[in-house]
Amino acid sequence: MQDAAASRERHMLGFFVDAGGKRRFDRFHLLAHGDRWDGEILRLTPGRSDAVPIAVTGRVNGAELELDLDRRDRRPAEALRVRAETPDIDAGYIGTLDMQQPGDVRTRTAYVLEEAPAVRLDPSPTHGWGTVAVAPLTQGAEVLPIRGPFSAVQTPYSFRTSDGRHVEPTGYGHFVNHACEPSCEIVYRPDGRPVLVARRDLPAGTEITFDYTATEGKLANSFACLCPADAHKI
Repeated sequence: MQDAAASRERHMLGFFVDAGGKRRFDRFHLLAHGDRWDGEILRLTPGRSDAVPIAVTGRVNGAELELDLDRRDRRPAEALRVRAETPDIDAGYIGTLDMQQPGDVRTRTAYVLEEAPAVRLDPSPTHGWGTVAVAPLTQGAEVLPIRGPFSAVQTPYSFRTSDGRHVEPTGYGHFVNHACEPSCEIVYRPDGRPVLVARRDLPAGTEITFDYTATEGKLANSFACLCPADAHKI
């Protein structure tokens, strides 16, 4: 059982596509104070090393989250309203993000928020950001189902399914890095969706990695492997 302090802390990852067509990810770290919550978001853009800090206040009530996002450099604050529409693996929390654009134009965009109890997002020693274990995991434990839509298109971040399709991750899966001697491996659910499971006992703080070459076939994008293995597969 988690202690009282840990049970009041939540790590989540949000995803949306902005008005310019760019993919954005929000790294949430929230703390509870009764029925009120506050904390911080770091807004990440894939391919960039900088992150925009955003203060968060609001209310988490069961399946509904109502949060105000204050970037300090923009007024009024962004408003995030999400609800756990269904326990289905594709969904997570689904809702809307109201944003202030230049010229006082308000926009509303679809928003997906994932909470994966076993992991959080932290800086990676090998590649930007990485998904890490928040507590010790035993060998064979399910660590992370890869959430996101099925597609026929392979991308640098997609996961191959058991029937040759691909899943484009909208949450933590986007930040699972390659390692030649990985901490996790892929297994598949009956619908073909990939799930990461622990290859060995993993201490808290271990980065969740898998060997891209074991499941992905020809990679969509080449890169220099910086993992600590003595012999590299990529």
